[in-house]
Amino acid sequence: MEVKMDQTTYEYVKKKGGKISIDLMIPKGCCGGSMIPNIIFNHPPEKKMFKFHKLTYEDLEIYVDKVMDFRDNMVELKLKKKMLIKDIELPTLQLL
Repeated sequence: MEVKMDQTTYEYVKKKGGKISIDLMIPKGCCGGSMIPNIIFNHPPEKKMFKFHKLTYEDLEIYVDKVMDFRDNMVELKLKKKMLIKDIELPTLQLL
């Protein structure tokens, strides 16, 4: 797997500590729901580390859940800004 991001996204992740973990979560509620990406600016807990691929991009560490599927085997991270809120998008993530 390869990692792709622009300079703005790189600087944002670097400022947040240089580590990012990506996995899927199922929201709990009365109506169920689909899986959504869960992004944390840290490495996964030690007891769950075996579930993640460890990737690098320059001096960043990116941990990706092994069950996640990305188009062309490319993990693309893209910083999205709405007003004062910043969020990381995963444009190449394929959800079933």
